[in-house]
Amino acid sequence: MSNDAKRATAWADYGYPEVLEFDNFYSIFKRNGIARAGVMRHVEKTWETNPWIVEGMEGDKPHKETKREREIARVLKQLSFWNRMQAADWRGRVGRYSALYLVFDDGVQPSKPVTRPVMLLKMQPLFEAQLEPLEFEQDPASPEYGNPISYQFNPQAVHAGCDERQSLTIHADRVHIIAEGADDDTIYGIPANEAGFNDLLTIEKIVGAGGEGFWKTARGALSLHSTGSEGVDVQSLAQMYGVDVDHVADKLNETAADYAAGLDKMLMTGNLEAKVMAYQLPQPEQFVAVAMQSYAAGVSCPMPVLLGQQISQRSSDENSREWAQTNMTRRRRFAIPAVEKLVSKLMRFGALPSFEFYIGWDDLTDATFEEKLGNAKTMSEVNKAALGTGEPPAFTVEEIRDVAGYEGSPDTDDLDDDDVPEGNDDGEAAGATAQSSEPDSDGAAAA
Repeated sequence: MSNDAKRATAWADYGYPEVLEFDNFYSIFKRNGIARAGVMRHVEKTWETNPWIVEGMEGDKPHKETKREREIARVLKQLSFWNRMQAADWRGRVGRYSALYLVFDDGVQPSKPVTRPVMLLKMQPLFEAQLEPLEFEQDPASPEYGNPISYQFNPQAVHAGCDERQSLTIHADRVHIIAEGADDDTIYGIPANEAGFNDLLTIEKIVGAGGEGFWKTARGALSLHSTGSEGVDVQSLAQMYGVDVDHVADKLNETAADYAAGLDKMLMTGNLEAKVMAYQLPQPEQFVAVAMQSYAAGVSCPMPVLLGQQISQRSSDENSREWAQTNMTRRRRFAIPAVEKLVSKLMRFGALPSFEFYIGWDDLTDATFEEKLGNAKTMSEVNKAALGTGEPPAFTVEEIRDVAGYEGSPDTDDLDDDDVPEGNDDGEAAGATAQSSEPDSDGAAAA
């Protein structure tokens, strides 16, 4: 394959696979730090804080926590619900989808649908390879037409070397699919590393070749030259190595490979002279940078964020704002609908109390505490400047406190009249207080 019409097989020359399977994505996620960051950065930022279930409709006036909100929060905490959602989220980005296997207490075989109110016992996050579609909905009138109605559960699919357990058939009622990019009503999303897969291979080649080249430069690549006037004495070499003449070349290759495998090896050359081949390695930074920029664009992540770099304060702040906005969009478009769908399913099965709800979540783009105080200080300075011109203040105290992150007006209530000491004047009151603390003739304080 290739996007170059002149070189239709360029990908084969570059070593890029023509078809990408789950094993490709899983392998590169496990063994490549950049690929792992491309999967995890979005998930870590999206789930930086946990959402909560709010009774009512979005847009309602704020209210105190209701009894049903407390009840559902307690159940979700017992299930480690948000941790399981996060675990399924990053597994889904590795492949086309992931799943949560919902284990209920109904005592029915997993291959059967849920038919009565149940209690949710566990949610197990699974990779795509662990849960493969088995049977599909064939009824065109069904809203799930074309989607699986049962799955094959293979626990050992991504755990090489573990004991094989018996696979299960699981009904779709007991599965919740997480598929980012599946906006066509199927379960098949888009792997996070699909667009940048070729770039990841390029980076691996450059880094791997650089490491091997550095090793060979430090070890010294050798070439063998005949020292005799009549060329290479193959018979002497065969006798020295104890092999037939026909196997001398193989023995030389074996000896060279053994020599190259360590820094403290000796080389038997017989009547051959070994000479060090000197060569210079090109600097890999610019080649890696091009591939890194392409990969960062493919996963929609600023490169400083992807690599955890701090280039400068200004660029860092701009990247942080853009990154927060990207993940707020991801929350709205993907994470919240995924949570709402699962909560609705659990309410329908009786595993959670049923009521009208929406998902509440904090805003990743909110200013930090220091930024809020800085904004409040600027507003106060604007008010101070306005007073010098005789104009009324531009901002009220409540507005400034709101920008600083505090609600309402400060508590400036006057003292009650009962709290003010009686007296004709301040001196009388003070004097009365002082007199009450003088000792009497017996040295005791007056009562």
